[in-house]
Amino acid sequence: MLVLSFFLFVYTCSFYVRGYNEDMAMRYVNLCQATYCVTDINKWTCKTCDPTMYLEYIVEHSGSKALQGYDSYTNTLFTSFRGSSNIQNWLENVQFNKISPYSNSSIKVESGFYKAYNYIKDDIFDNLIILSDKYETSNVIITGHSSGGAMATLMSYDLATEYKFLDFRIQIAFTFGSPRVGNSEFSKSFHLNVPSSYRVTHYYDMVPHVPQEFVSYEHVPSEIWYNENNSKYTLCHDSNSIEDPDCSNSCSPVHCTSTDDHLYYLNVTMGNDDGRQCW
Repeated sequence: MLVLSFFLFVYTCSFYVRGYNEDMAMRYVNLCQATYCVTDINKWTCKTCDPTMYLEYIVEHSGSKALQGYDSYTNTLFTSFRGSSNIQNWLENVQFNKISPYSNSSIKVESGFYKAYNYIKDDIFDNLIILSDKYETSNVIITGHSSGGAMATLMSYDLATEYKFLDFRIQIAFTFGSPRVGNSEFSKSFHLNVPSSYRVTHYYDMVPHVPQEFVSYEHVPSEIWYNENNSKYTLCHDSNSIEDPDCSNSCSPVHCTSTDDHLYYLNVTMGNDDGRQCW
């Protein structure tokens, strides 16, 4: 048993040292989809609900929602943020105003994303402390799809930069179809503080192209761009807030218009408009 545990530990750790790992991405895109489906911690039975993950909390307030629990396969605590249940309505109502909620006032983020995240931030971090004591680990994986990706980005930044959370260790942050979250100063600071972050994009998905660059928004690295049928991906060169023009941004400004691509990541259909996606 001791030998088996050792090899499981080595195998798990190997995910975190080899860079982007598609198996891990698949694991967490399924968790992102589960956020659209699960409404009861005692009903962890959806299509993408992994039995090796233990759901402990559903945090929900004013339209913001996250699932939290323990992933026994990777020995990590997870937080997964749900995106908007109506992407067209979200795109029509997003305001794209910047605020400066950090001590460094030059670092700015989109006010709507921050407001949505702030609705549930305190509960999320309170739960994280409880989970860490229960499962005896401070390793964390954070993920989210669509606007949930923006909230996952904000949580990752807080966990990495706020002194009271420095005991936690972000193993990986995965986002899928995330919009841009802040200005170039935010992107640069994020890159310095959250090195194990992967921003997965899919072909002509329109959401990664808002808010627009011409109003001074920049993506955080590191982008992983999938082709149309999700059969291969490109490791993009987008460090230090400069987006790789040969990845998702290659379709800008006139061809990045697909909502279908936004709702289909790694061959997983995202969202809950069709009940068959959940059960």
